[in-house]
Parts: sequence; structure tokens; C-alpha cells
Amino acid sequence: MTAVTTPLLLVDGHHLLYNAWFGFPARITSRKGADLTGVFGTLALLRKAHREHAPGHEVFVAFDGEHGSAARAETDPDYKANRANADHSPIASLPWVKTALDSIGVRWIEHDTAEGDDTIATLTTRALTETRSVRIMSGDRDLLQLLTDPAVSVLNRGAPPDRRVQTRPDVHTRFGVHPEQWPCFRALTGDPADNIPGIRGVGALTAARLLPGGLTLDGLLASDRLVGAVGARIAAHAEDLRRWRDLIRLDHNVELPDDLTTGHPTPHLAPAAAILDDLALWDTATLNTPSPTAKDRIAC
Repeated sequence: MTAVTTPLLLVDGHHLLYNAWFGFPARITSRKGADLTGVFGTLALLRKAHREHAPGHEVFVAFDGEHGSAARAETDPDYKANRANADHSPIASLPWVKTALDSIGVRWIEHDTAEGDDTIATLTTRALTETRSVRIMSGDRDLLQLLTDPAVSVLNRGAPPDRRVQTRPDVHTRFGVHPEQWPCFRALTGDPADNIPGIRGVGALTAARLLPGGLTLDGLLASDRLVGAVGARIAAHAEDLRRWRDLIRLDHNVELPDDLTTGHPTPHLAPAAAILDDLALWDTATLNTPSPTAKDRIAC
């Protein structure tokens, strides 16, 4: 059996779509007024990232499953509850994004009961067993916990140029903790995006001081480091902190098909405008859901 050596670019699909929809400099519309910003922006940003930061990589996109947050929400009903009234306009573009990916030969998966981050964690673990390097494209900081191996990096195109590509040493340089400590660190500081409150008065600097030398949350709670008002609050919220840590930890064991990735480099991607032209979207009046395609068969 030939070893797979092609590096892998794992893309956080929903993050990319939302970033395109809300962050693109101008609305992109069809000749008949349909808003194509989501699909156009996703394809344009993906092409740019592949060309500039991951040439020669195989591109694979992981989307959040419709019920991906259910298991965590059962553990903590407040998990992501703040998103219920958020603007989810980009989701209308999702079917066409998937169809466009199919048309250019980029594989993707949407596991119904898994968040995209968990799918990425599982595929990263799998790639490392094959000695493949992995670059993860996302601005979601919780994916920094995957930087435990030097063969893994995170690409955040929204970050300043000097922090656009992050590796294991960069996590410690910036936050004062190691990637393995990220769930413990984030439980202490909180994560507003996921509605995890953290401990009042504990910011990034304080959390890093509380977790020196790779100390875990359990080690902290069993130590004599919890002093003063902040220490008292941490001790009082010990069970909350353990629950929040477990919510932040990614699942590396999502059940996925064995042949999701091809092991071959993705060819240079076509310009977004050309792809939309091939899909006849420039003349559409509305983004009606496209017909199912072959790739729908790999959606779990």
C-alpha cells in the first residue's frame, strides 16, 4: 500500500460561508437580483487560500450537521443558545455552495450529528496516522487545541499577516498555554460565541498564570493556587468549569467513511465567477435549492 503524502487542507465550511456572507466587501448579485454573495464569496476565499497558503494540498470541506450541537446542548442547555435569534441568512446559500464544490471536484461532508470542528478533529487525527500534514482553515479558536503536533497548522485569513498561519509554538507565545490546555484555558476565560460564560474576573492573562507548565483544570482545582476572590469563584464553579471544558473539547472519534479523502492534490481552483457561470447562477432570480448531486451520498 502506497503511503499518502499529499498535505490536507481541512476547511471549516460554515465558518467560511458566514465569513463570506458578512465579511465580503460588496454584495454579489445575479442579473436578476438574487444574492450570490455566500456562494461567490465562499468560492473566491477558498480559491485564494488554496493558491496562497496551501498549494499542492488536497482540499476537503467539513460542514456542521443539522443536529451537530444536540449532544452538547443536552449536557448544557445554554450551549450556543445565544445563536437562536442570530442572523442565519447565509444558510440559504449552503445548498449551492455544496453543488459548486461538487462541480469543481472538492469533496465535503456534513455529518448530521457532528459539529464541523469534531469532523475536522477526527480527520486530522486520521491524517496524522497516515503521516499527512494538515492545515486547518478557520477563524474558530477552539481548533487551536488541534495544534498538538508540528505537522498541524491553522490558517485564519482574517488575522493580521504575521498571525495568519498558527502553529503549536504560536499558541503558547500568544496565550501562554499549550494547545493541550486549550479546553481548560477557554473554560476559565469563557467563550461568548458558544455562550460559555467562564469565570468573572478571569481573562486570558489570569488564566495563563493559573495554568503554568501545562497544568490542567483538574490539577488547578486540586492545587493551592486558588486564592483571593477569583480563586474562591473558581472553586465555587468547579463543576461548571469541568462541564464547560468538556463542551470545548473536540471529538476525535466521529464515525466517518474510510474513503472521504482521495489522497491527491486538488488542482488549481477556477475563479468564482466562472464557476457561477457554469452553474447558470448569474441568470437566476432566486437561490432555489439545487437538485441532489452525487456528493450528497457522502453526507452522513
